[in-house]
Amino acid sequence: MALKLHTRTTLLASAITIAVLGAFVWLSSRELERLLGEEQRARVKLHAVTLADQIARLPNEQTALNRLLALSKNARPGAIGVRVWERAGKSYGVTAAVVDDDLPPPDPEAIAKSLRTPSVANLPTSRPLKPGGEEAYWVCVPIKRPGRPEGAVEYVERFDAAPDVVARYRTLALWLALGCVATITLSMNWLFRRTVYRPIERLLNAMHRVQSGDLSATVDIRATDELGRLAAGYNQMLGQVQAMTDERERQRQLLEERIAEATAELSERNAQLAQLNRELWELTRRLTDMERLAAAGQTAAQLAHEVGTPLNLISGHVQLLSADLGDNAKAQNRLETIAAQIERIERIVRAMLDRTRADVSEHELLDLSAVLRRTFDVVQPALDARNIHLVTNIGNTALPIRGAMDRLQQVFINLFNNAVDAMPQGGQLMVDVTCWETGGSGEQFVIEVSDTGTGMPEDVRARVFEPFFTTKPRGSGTGLGLVVARQIIREHGGEMTVVSQPGRGTTIRLTLPSAVEQPA
Repeated sequence: MALKLHTRTTLLASAITIAVLGAFVWLSSRELERLLGEEQRARVKLHAVTLADQIARLPNEQTALNRLLALSKNARPGAIGVRVWERAGKSYGVTAAVVDDDLPPPDPEAIAKSLRTPSVANLPTSRPLKPGGEEAYWVCVPIKRPGRPEGAVEYVERFDAAPDVVARYRTLALWLALGCVATITLSMNWLFRRTVYRPIERLLNAMHRVQSGDLSATVDIRATDELGRLAAGYNQMLGQVQAMTDERERQRQLLEERIAEATAELSERNAQLAQLNRELWELTRRLTDMERLAAAGQTAAQLAHEVGTPLNLISGHVQLLSADLGDNAKAQNRLETIAAQIERIERIVRAMLDRTRADVSEHELLDLSAVLRRTFDVVQPALDARNIHLVTNIGNTALPIRGAMDRLQQVFINLFNNAVDAMPQGGQLMVDVTCWETGGSGEQFVIEVSDTGTGMPEDVRARVFEPFFTTKPRGSGTGLGLVVARQIIREHGGEMTVVSQPGRGTTIRLTLPSAVEQPA
């Protein structure tokens, strides 16, 4: 878990404070011990010197000397013992003493050595009371009394309570360090919250608003310190980002407008190209159909020419034979049969020519409903024979068109025959006529011929207007019926389309333009 900034700063400041205070306390306690020791040594020396002066002025009375030593020992709480030495010959001996039990026994050699060394005399030295035991200050001060033997005062005093003072000083320093750490913690917390966290929080809130899309989220600058300069830099950067965003948005809108214009223009060009492709495909298909029809017509005309001459000769010889035979009834019957078959061949050839050559008949004003009713009368017997029910919706009003009666009947009869072939088990044939508005070009009539037959798959439906394409059994269809029918409808200014699905029957839709004048 990452520590916060003020926590890390507080820990670092506290560690530095504790280290500095520890070093200060250690050095100051060592210096305090030294100063206390020096002061105690000075007091010990002063006390011993004062006592030596007082002893030098006392009369030579043992009782007064003992009282003075007792008063001198009791005047210092740490005093262990006081001895008064006098020289007897070459050695020193104790003449009076007031000592505690733990004071070591007298050492005349140490007294003599001390008195013989001027640099050591009158200087307190620390010595252990016992080996490895408590330390004490020891001092030997000479006693100078005119007219008396040379003497000395030996004064021993325990170390003062310097360790206790130092220990209390260290305890106080510890509490002071804890107080400093607490003060530093509270101060750092208050300082960071006021001068660091609040500006940073305002900056983070502004950044969150910018992340959500609000580029106007600037920071209120309340100070001129580092965080204030940071906020000012952030505001400046945000202003640049806002300007760049506005410029980018403007460029994006301009680019979108240009793309929209280019897309619209491209769509229009694509639509024009698609229309041209459709027109080209339709024109190509029509040219192909016309080529096929022309080839079929040329073939039929050649066939009719080639067959017509022999048929005429045969017909002439048949007539001559009929005149020569006279009353031979049996032969006459055979010649009549031959003549009938020749006429039948002529009708077949003529029908083939009629299918492939354009009709030059003139269009006249007709009533479309009357043409359809006349066609219904013609095909009704065939429908009844195949158990097909005819349903019509053509109305009772006149439907004026301009066209050729025979040609239009040829179209409708062809469509009805195809519907009958598509319903070998019977069904329903529906003929519906409606009038559509076509805008500026006037009205047009829509004739829909629908059956409930087997329908056609898509691949067959796409080829129904190809010359010589048929799905009927061999010998029962030429593949030119719908081709000729559509050609006739187009000659009348209309169009023919086929809608079919397998199992749902077939609907053939014809459109014919309406005539302005009404038929009689």
